[in-house]
Amino acid sequence: MGRCFRLVMLLSTFLLGNANAVTSINVPVVTKSIVFLFASDPIGNVIKDKLVATGFLILVPNKSGENTYPLLVTARHVVDPAWAGCELSNPARLYIRVNNMRFDPDSDPTGVSYLPMDLIANGSATWLKSDDENVDVAVLKAPQELLSGNYDIKFLNFRNFGKPDEIDKLGIGSQTASAGLVPGLEGKKRNNPIFHFGRIASIPDETVTFTCRQGSQPRPFRVWWLATTLVPGTSGSPIFFDPLFPPGADISAGEPRGMIIGLQSLAINGADLAGMTPTKYIIDVITRSVGADADLSLGAPQR
Repeated sequence: MGRCFRLVMLLSTFLLGNANAVTSINVPVVTKSIVFLFASDPIGNVIKDKLVATGFLILVPNKSGENTYPLLVTARHVVDPAWAGCELSNPARLYIRVNNMRFDPDSDPTGVSYLPMDLIANGSATWLKSDDENVDVAVLKAPQELLSGNYDIKFLNFRNFGKPDEIDKLGIGSQTASAGLVPGLEGKKRNNPIFHFGRIASIPDETVTFTCRQGSQPRPFRVWWLATTLVPGTSGSPIFFDPLFPPGADISAGEPRGMIIGLQSLAINGADLAGMTPTKYIIDVITRSVGADADLSLGAPQR
């Protein structure tokens, strides 16, 4: 019962703000759902100055409401860089950095903790991927320690993913928002996710090729292009449709709700373009990460 109670308390949503809001995103909730990923050394210890990428926390309830599935979502190339041509081999462990619940900035040397996340167990990957090899999504079980109450975190509600009919209403020019890790600005004593705002720039009906590093083979990706200034390090960040951006936007014409529409996969330096893996692929992998009793309903939660 205690564990279920903690999970219910951690289950959070982001909702549309009032008409005078600058953004539809619940900034405090989204901020606390973001985790920063760090590399480990050959013996499995965290390398605190080697930032890797971003992930975000999702909680899927079951149909009876008595249990939930806490998950961590990120880009596949973060846990499987060899697949993307970014590295020759894959890491066996990453660390997630989260804020501690109790922190006194005047006396505590730091307000964050690093939790290990093993990517291989008994010779097999601990994360799930899409059946489509061109999709850059990975879903992992969130570390159980996150449910202890010792960390200042939130889980986004699975319902916050956009439904297919809602996604179909988006198009070129639709506003987006995201939050993630910017190396050098991550914060020293506390995680400091940076928010970015932009627009959908292109929705290709074919894969696009991207070369991760010089000399590697180009990798096809299924992405939408966003006009925004996302950078390496924000890979794995959640991307939202934000009907209230820019400030003063009129949403009386039937715009969809604020919702998760994808995650960041690619960044084109100098072009102000980012590749977003669409949300339908994330939902597909999450569906295979939970049990048959999971409540995979989408749409705005009942109030």
